[in-house]
Amino acid sequence: MLEIIYVPYLVVASIGVAIMGSFTSLRLTSGLAALSAQQRKVRITQAAFALGGGIWSMHFVGMLSIKIGIPIFYDPLQTLGSALIAILLTGSALMSLHFGIRTRMRIALAGVITAMGIVSMHYVGMSAISGNCIVSYGTGGVLLAVGIAMVTCILAMELAYRKRSFSATVCGSIVLGLAISAIHYSAMLFTTFSAASSLFVVSNPAISSANLALIVAIATFLTCGWFLLTAVPGGATPPDVRGTDPEPANRLTAQAGTGNRNRNASAYLSKAFDKTLLIHDPTAELSTRIPYERDKTLRFLSADTLAFARADGHYTRIANGDHEFFCPWSISRLEKSLNSADFIRTHRSYLVNKNFITGFRRNGDKALCLVGKGIEKEIPVSRSRVSDVQATLGL
Repeated sequence: MLEIIYVPYLVVASIGVAIMGSFTSLRLTSGLAALSAQQRKVRITQAAFALGGGIWSMHFVGMLSIKIGIPIFYDPLQTLGSALIAILLTGSALMSLHFGIRTRMRIALAGVITAMGIVSMHYVGMSAISGNCIVSYGTGGVLLAVGIAMVTCILAMELAYRKRSFSATVCGSIVLGLAISAIHYSAMLFTTFSAASSLFVVSNPAISSANLALIVAIATFLTCGWFLLTAVPGGATPPDVRGTDPEPANRLTAQAGTGNRNRNASAYLSKAFDKTLLIHDPTAELSTRIPYERDKTLRFLSADTLAFARADGHYTRIANGDHEFFCPWSISRLEKSLNSADFIRTHRSYLVNKNFITGFRRNGDKALCLVGKGIEKEIPVSRSRVSDVQATLGL
């Protein structure tokens, strides 16, 4: 068995690369709720390359930090495959968080998928080692790496997605970066390297440590550059309402009262929403106006025309029966501003105008409200709220 000696500064560098890749990815996925589905897919793809590339770079910077006394070579196909695994699995995790309702269970699932991506990338990358070196793994090391991956990745996703703020992104990035590093080095603790009993010549297609160092240096440089771009507020994230202070609309309602104060509030909102034009229905009462964004314009919807609202992280999607719009308020903030006699919470993620309910259906333990006067939308009713909904509907 060969003795493993680590180069301290490369170990530190590998951890730094993991944190930068994590931050870049989480930063790129900020503010996606205000984008179209196609734009979200593009940004998630970019984020997957940033995170997957960061994981891959961290692993091979970590491998370059070890000295075992004999040359190590890497199979090109398996080395490439390890990068693709990391990108595909982390991309799947991010996709699950930005399409559909984001629940605690879905965040945990994304953490599990990310964990499996990191662990798979590590062992596929290790299997790429060729030459006069035999690599062996301890069962305890594999189980420890998987356990650390599951716990830390779920924690990192929870921190990053519980509240989509810059500080939450930073905290989640640090935890995720440390998780990636902990998975690698805990697995390496139970990995042994032995010299082959008979020496043989390595074929030309194999990647030497020197060539790998060059590839990793380029990948790390790109990760660092991307990190610097996203670290600057507004640098890599296109301006949208999800990337701004979610409270301007609240301030407008608080400031509305006189014409002068309305103009001041409008001026404030104009700056906060990237100088968008404010349009509202002058016949709507100020207390029932709900802000939403469309075509880079902040508009207002009368509560009487609101069919239902769906939680989208710390923001809301509101619908008037025909279309859904992005609202910068949280669903709790929206519920407080509405007339409780007309609206009912059918689910922790849904708020429904009972005047728009056209039907109610039970299917075993599941219950649904049909909402809308045009195309009916099926709104879930949680078990704990079924009796309240039935009472409201007079059932």
